[in-house]
Amino acid sequence: MAFRELTRQEQTLVNRALDRWGVFEALEGQTFLMHDESGKVCLVSSELANMVKIVQPDTAGLVVGSIGKKKKQFTPALAGASLFARLCDREKKKYYVRVGDNAEKLVLYGRDVMGDSVIEASPELDENDLVIILNAGGEAIGIGRTRFSGKSILQKGRVTITTLADAGSYLRDEDGSNDEEERQAKMTKTTAASSRRQPPKRAFTSYI
Repeated sequence: MAFRELTRQEQTLVNRALDRWGVFEALEGQTFLMHDESGKVCLVSSELANMVKIVQPDTAGLVVGSIGKKKKQFTPALAGASLFARLCDREKKKYYVRVGDNAEKLVLYGRDVMGDSVIEASPELDENDLVIILNAGGEAIGIGRTRFSGKSILQKGRVTITTLADAGSYLRDEDGSNDEEERQAKMTKTTAASSRRQPPKRAFTSYI
């Protein structure tokens, strides 16, 4: 069985994570399912939850994060980070870091964050904290890990946040460069070849 209900321990991990990202109240009572093989945690509507468990589609709902099999902790996915950023209680944004426009472009190419690019960060952050990276408009553009704590995250001339994942792989470069076109062409060819080898996937995408 691929999709199943969360165990009590897994639900506790998810609840703690939702509280950490300031969205526990916003998502309280929502239905989360675990994809056994991948460890992904998916947010689905309560109406579809039972059907998903019976039909067992390849994908379902919104992947908000994952729980590691060895190291039992919840790590947000980019889609989850985006949802959390939209729903987050403004008073609980300790684990969110906002960067300027120039840094946003770099983060979308997978680059790390320089301290002088950070325009907002909680002084309560510790070294090695997992954070959601926001652009100036408050949109999630990546997930990172702090290299320093407190005000040291703002220090100039040094990388202070390591980018672990970025939304750039889902976005096209505004200038439509040849490199991007070539990358998209390769992706299209790969997808087409893959679709010829594999049966079509079943997906339920409705959630909350």
